[in-house]
Amino acid sequence: MKKTLATILTLGLLLMSCAFAEQVPAINWSDAESAAAEIAGSWYVFNDIALEYWVPDIFENKDLTEADGEEMLAKHEVADGSAGIYAQYLTGYDGATMDETVATLQANGATEIERCTLNGLDAVSFSVPDVDAVYVVFVTQSGNYVQFIFTPVSDEGFAAVAQLVTASIRPET
Repeated sequence: MKKTLATILTLGLLLMSCAFAEQVPAINWSDAESAAAEIAGSWYVFNDIALEYWVPDIFENKDLTEADGEEMLAKHEVADGSAGIYAQYLTGYDGATMDETVATLQANGATEIERCTLNGLDAVSFSVPDVDAVYVVFVTQSGNYVQFIFTPVSDEGFAAVAQLVTASIRPET
């Protein structure tokens, strides 16, 4: 367990160091795959938008309900509900550039805004004041806007898991 945690934290530091680079950092699954190999996990696929991602098996894949709304693509939570990973399809962004998305986020008070290329997808991560979550928004190869929400990021162990899951988001292979 200590080795796994150390591997996840190392990956987290690697991803965080990319965020401080002057250029837009590239995050690739190939850089995180060995860390994930030490953790039991499952791949999930959104066929309609040609996207896949990996989630540790400690997170249960929850059924979607009407209350989740039409935008919700998936939700994964630990058994006690203390941590979750959520994926949403975002509407109203057709044709918007990532620069426009960043400007909208800034105008709406988002903080810790960071651009990156996520397995070839143009992406941005951000936080919202007083919300214990980090958001990752990106455009799929089919032009769809998707957002992943990871909560609670105040938990350092979960924040490392969120970084690992984020590294796995990629076009469907």
